[in-house]
Amino acid sequence: MKKNKVLGRFAQMAVILVLLLVALVPAPRVAFAASAPTFTITSVVTDTSVTVVTYNFPANTDFTVRMGAYGTLGIGGIVVGTLNSGAGGSFSATFNIPEALKGSYQIALRMDGVGGYYTYSWFYNDASVGTPLPTYVHVPTFSITDVVKDTSVSVKTNDFPANTDFTVRMGAYGTKGVGGTVVGTLNSGAGGVFAATFNIPAALVGSYQIAIRMESASGYFAYNWFYNNPSSGVVIPGYSGYPTFSIQEVERNVKVQVLTNNLPPNSDFTVRMGAYGSKGVGGIEVGSFNSGTTAAQTLEYSIPAALAGSYQIAIRMEATNGYFAYNWFYNNSTTGVAVPVATAVPAATIVPGETPVPLPAYGGYPTFNVKSVARDTNVTIMTNNLPPSTTFTVRMGAYGTKALGGVEVATFDSGAGGAQTLEFSLPAAMAGAYQIAIRMDGSGGAFPGYYAYNWFYNNTTN
Repeated sequence: MKKNKVLGRFAQMAVILVLLLVALVPAPRVAFAASAPTFTITSVVTDTSVTVVTYNFPANTDFTVRMGAYGTLGIGGIVVGTLNSGAGGSFSATFNIPEALKGSYQIALRMDGVGGYYTYSWFYNDASVGTPLPTYVHVPTFSITDVVKDTSVSVKTNDFPANTDFTVRMGAYGTKGVGGTVVGTLNSGAGGVFAATFNIPAALVGSYQIAIRMESASGYFAYNWFYNNPSSGVVIPGYSGYPTFSIQEVERNVKVQVLTNNLPPNSDFTVRMGAYGSKGVGGIEVGSFNSGTTAAQTLEYSIPAALAGSYQIAIRMEATNGYFAYNWFYNNSTTGVAVPVATAVPAATIVPGETPVPLPAYGGYPTFNVKSVARDTNVTIMTNNLPPSTTFTVRMGAYGTKALGGVEVATFDSGAGGAQTLEFSLPAAMAGAYQIAIRMDGSGGAFPGYYAYNWFYNNTTN
């Protein structure tokens, strides 16, 4: 039970971090789920310093490093350094133990990054105890490295626990591999990073997309999916993860500006736009570029005439070496300039309860992320870009419902809008639920019609 609780917490952390990578409303759609940044302790000099190695760190991100008492997760701890993740991924760093923590038996270490990324662990303040940590506290993930159509798929793991038996399954896309066909078993050995190849079962031959899952009897699991097409087989030294991009600005019917993240180096990309829901596949070519050596780039593309007037537009980047990413955007200007509602959104496109009505004098859309949970008691959230002077109704419901029609738990006025920390009690009807959806709908005031939603594990997180 204790192991499952720990797993629930860290699985929740991983999911939250992924959600932080994207705006919830509208939510960017990326090719693969991103992995959470983590680190391991590699050495300790008693009362002097600790050295770590990072994994899956986002590129070009500033992190503040803190140490605190064991059990605090490092929250509000003493700042012991800052770092920039540079190219991201894996790198080593050393931090001095502050005077106030010298003599401590165990110390919490935390890194908080710009944009909401964070990760934490702890260590014994005793070089004789030995490192790395005696317990596994990370989230296992794996990436797809190669596909032979209808034959096999190769994967590369990350952060796997040691000496653990995993059952590997494949199933239909969208199932996360749950209950899928068993295609193999493996023992993680020393854990961490290793490669493996599995045959595609006869029942999935001919499938366009396939889910793959690894799960252990002890509760660890990881899943991903792949296109059942031969991959390029290109391996880029030093590159890990997948490219993504976010929408920065839109000029209605004219252009869109994007910010890339984790682009593979020296790769040629073609950029396409298409109808919403198409993921940009087979869309109209609007540009091309070479990523060079810069993982994060600000790029701008003209909206093609064939898509002028569209309410939502998909945009996609495809590289000749097989990497790709996609997203979508509302075709409304985001500069804050008043846009008459009658011309911004034809009435026929408005779906009650689901489609936010763009309003003048407010740009973008509200989002929020879950900060902490007290099981069966309350949840604390942090909002972003709330419209000002707007009344919001907050509801909770079953996981997967987006809380549409859920139990009303509160109303609040957004005041000045923007970023706010808010706490809401869980309704009795949701007590004991494993996962809970939470939603806020603008129900009155200056900007009704806007909404945002998220979900959380109903487990205490501190």
